[in-house]
Amino acid sequence: MLYYVITVAVIIILGAVCIVFASDENEKNIDFLKSYGWEVEQYCIEREEVKIPVVFDDTYNNYNTLQKFAGLDLAPYKGKAALRYTYIVKNFPVKTDETIRANVLCVNGNPIAGDVMTVNLDGFMYSLSYLKTGK
Repeated sequence: MLYYVITVAVIIILGAVCIVFASDENEKNIDFLKSYGWEVEQYCIEREEVKIPVVFDDTYNNYNTLQKFAGLDLAPYKGKAALRYTYIVKNFPVKTDETIRANVLCVNGNPIAGDVMTVNLDGFMYSLSYLKTGK
C-alpha cells in the first residue's frame, strides 16, 4: 500500500512540475509572438524537437533570410538542439480558408526564431514581421 501511495505522489509531483515549466515556455512563446503583433490560440498544437544544422544548406539559408527580416538570426545557434512550437494564428490580415500557423523555435527555453505559414503545398511562409513589413 505504501508503495502505491508513493508512486501516485511521485506521478502527481512530476505532472505538476511539467505543467509549470510547459506553461512558462508557452507564455514566453506567446509573448514573443505578441511582440510581432500576432495573436494566437493559448496552447501550442504541436511541439517537435529539431536540430539546427552546423552547415546551412539552401533551405536553411533561405529560412535564415526570413529570420533576418524579423531582426533574428539563426547563425549563432548552428548545431544546437531546439524545440519548435506551433500555434494557430487568430489575426492573419487576409481572409483565407486555410489554418494559419505560427512556429516558434526555442533553444534552452528561449524563443530565437519563428515564422507564419500554412501547410498546404501551394501555401506560404512569412517572417514574423509580416504584419509590419509585408515580408
